[in-house]
Order: sequence, then C-alpha cells, then structure tokens
Amino acid sequence: MTIGYAEQLLDVIEELPGEKVLEVLDFAKFLRWQDLAEAREIIEFDAWAENLAKEKGFTHLTEEDVAQIVHEFRRER
Repeated sequence: MTIGYAEQLLDVIEELPGEKVLEVLDFAKFLRWQDLAEAREIIEFDAWAENLAKEKGFTHLTEEDVAQIVHEFRRER
C-alpha cells in the first residue's frame, strides 16, 4: 500500500466514532487473514499435486503437458 492510501485511510478513521474504527480494524484484519488463507491454500494444493504426481509417476510432465492432456480429454467428450 502506498503512503498516500495509508494517509487517506488515517484521515477517514480519525473522523469516525470509536465503534466504527473497531469495525474498520476488524475488516482490515479479515482482509489480511483472507490473503494469508488463500496463500496457504495454494501452497497446500501445490504440495498435494506434487505428491500425487510422484505417487502416479507423472513427475516428468510439465504444466504444458498436463494442459494438453486435459485439452485432448475434453475434446474427446
């Protein structure tokens, strides 16, 4: 976040009553949590996919190979 946005947010917060400031804080914490949760999900999915590839013997395939296989599979349907 740039300083300009932070300053604008502080200006707005300073004019809000206390209970509204708490709502803003709660929402900001939720947004931060959401970003962290999404990052964790991506990491967990990548680990799952990598383990599956190892189990099935597909570690030699690239993302392009997988995309081509999926494309061909969908075309056959």
